[in-house]
Amino acid sequence: MSLSCPAKARTGVVRLRPYQIQAIERVHEHVAAGARRLVVVLATGGGKTTIAVEIILDAIAQGQSVLFLAHRRELISQTYRRLVQMGVPEHDVGVLMGNDPRRRPGAKVQVASVDTLRNRAKPKADIVFIDECHRALARSYQEIAACYPDAVHLGLTATPYRADGRGLGDAYQELVVVASPSQLIAEGYLVEPSVFTVPREHLPDLSSVHTRAGDYEGRELEDAVNRKSLVGNIVEHWLELARGKRTVAFAVSVEHSKNIAARFVEAGIPAEHLDGTTPAAERDAILARLERGETQVVANCNVLCEGWDQPSVKCAILARPTKSTGLYLQQAGRILRPWNDERAIILDHAGCAVEHGLPQDDREFSLEGRKKTGRRGPVEAPTKVCASCCAVVAVACRTCPECGSEFPASERVPEERKGVLVSAEQAREEYLLDEWEKLNRKAIERGYKPGWVYYRFKEKFGRAPPQRSVAIAPPVEARSAAFARIRAQESSPAWAALRFRVEFGEPPPSR
Repeated sequence: MSLSCPAKARTGVVRLRPYQIQAIERVHEHVAAGARRLVVVLATGGGKTTIAVEIILDAIAQGQSVLFLAHRRELISQTYRRLVQMGVPEHDVGVLMGNDPRRRPGAKVQVASVDTLRNRAKPKADIVFIDECHRALARSYQEIAACYPDAVHLGLTATPYRADGRGLGDAYQELVVVASPSQLIAEGYLVEPSVFTVPREHLPDLSSVHTRAGDYEGRELEDAVNRKSLVGNIVEHWLELARGKRTVAFAVSVEHSKNIAARFVEAGIPAEHLDGTTPAAERDAILARLERGETQVVANCNVLCEGWDQPSVKCAILARPTKSTGLYLQQAGRILRPWNDERAIILDHAGCAVEHGLPQDDREFSLEGRKKTGRRGPVEAPTKVCASCCAVVAVACRTCPECGSEFPASERVPEERKGVLVSAEQAREEYLLDEWEKLNRKAIERGYKPGWVYYRFKEKFGRAPPQRSVAIAPPVEARSAAFARIRAQESSPAWAALRFRVEFGEPPPSR
């Protein structure tokens, strides 16, 4: 099959943005050069579905058939509406999802639920789209894709990450990165959020939470976050920083989400909860009340992270710690679409911005897995907090864009305000130091070589380990005696030095 690129000439209900036209041209160029499997990467709110529908319009004009795969009801309905809105006749669009009445076996475009299609006869397709294609390595997706060996496969995602470290190169050949967040913000297609974090003592203690499939184990994570004091802090900070804004809260579990909603209601704030068991009609009613402002906060568990588009919601509460950069960016990206010139606010109660950087940071992407790339991702730009208004801004800023206050030339870490907000840069360095010391302890317990710690840290964070600064150093005699004790217990000088650093937070004495 072939793809042409009529985007410049086509006129219709939706006018393509320049970067969308360029993306279609680049897809066409890759296919013309022989590529059959491509990933189109564009930030949440940038219009990936619009790009896909424009390609579909051209394909059906050439007599080709298309299969569009998605995993959520919302994504399927959203795609169906966009196809019809942009000019695909309804009789040419079928839906394969349970008993959906829009089923049209003879339609040129089939929008299908992965769970439904895996157990049904596969429709003909010259082009196969996979929405949220960071899921494309799952067995259900792979089994469906294998039924179309001669088709062009186009994946769509804002976050080509997998928490387990596997690269999408097992399913795709080429990346088409459409536009960076900074470009979309500069051109007015997204808004730059204000991001606030909390002191470390107000973050959940994850020291005993294990990792499974690249992310925190669910039950242990719920035990760590679903605590009265932590949930109470969420309400207090919202009242201080985002009162009155339509808000979505991302929770760890159904019970955690219900508790968050309940605490808001106790504080007199209209709030509701929804999860995967909420009936479709009730879910739509809850979100409609949120749109009208009758409900101000909707807490959810694993429902609104993907495929949900409600631009009037301009505050996101991140209450779910995650090791997945992709999940973090999906959640944060929900509130970045422009709406009435209203500012977007992210209240990070999970430490996500500390671990993964600000959501508006430009990132590099690769189809290779973490083991091949040798790092988890790019190092994000450090940030600082304005002492006057507590806005989190890039460390290079000399004047606060929020209130106009000037930062002292030598300022790196501003003071906390009322013990509530802290510098993201300071919090990140403390987090990295903790991670460095955890790796040291693990190496000692398991008998790994000292070099393992350094390279494992650099692999994970893309930078050398931090150095602890000690305000009051212990007496030289005490340090020397302690090092002599450790040295006598270790056959390797390197291990002795490592153990001393773990116990005292500084290098051993030189003599």
